[in-house]
Amino acid sequence: MADHKALSFTATLHLDGCPLNTFDSFCTGPIILTNPVDGTGAGFDGTRTIGMLNCSDEDWQLGQGSGLVTFGKGDPAEPLVLYFRHFDNGYRLYVRSGKHFGDGVFTTAYGLVNVHPILAKDPCLWKVTDADTGECFDLTQCEDTAHEIQLQSEAGHPLEVHYLYPVGGFLACYPGAHQGSVTLQIQEPGVDWLDSN
Repeated sequence: MADHKALSFTATLHLDGCPLNTFDSFCTGPIILTNPVDGTGAGFDGTRTIGMLNCSDEDWQLGQGSGLVTFGKGDPAEPLVLYFRHFDNGYRLYVRSGKHFGDGVFTTAYGLVNVHPILAKDPCLWKVTDADTGECFDLTQCEDTAHEIQLQSEAGHPLEVHYLYPVGGFLACYPGAHQGSVTLQIQEPGVDWLDSN
């Protein structure tokens, strides 16, 4: 079996052809997202939540007019580069670009998938599956750089693409989530530990 370095890589994630990044990288103002678990109650701070906007000007105006969008559009952001570091039971994801360089990818108690500084707790451990075959993703068997993948948290919760109708969507992970898939675009395979400084 390949070692951890051979199975580790940097990559970007895309949804419906749109690159994912944190909302504060391409939006302005207070970013309040609905509760992905049941859509009720007070909204949550989505500043560091991974998501995307993919809509027409008319859809954007509809979203703001209906109150579904509480924030403004900023400048387009480059895709968020993530370091997929392989461990015995899956991958931990670390940010390797932009304003949150050095942070890790975590899930919140409310189901959001956020980036945060790494303090006392390691980032979430993810099982990465090839969406086409249902098999564990194996970088050493890949010939192409783009792959449709599904992710599942260490607790067994699926990664959901929670749509923010009609303007985009964000990543969520909780017990009743609907398994979604994202496109993995590999930047560099076989990457060893990267210095976050």
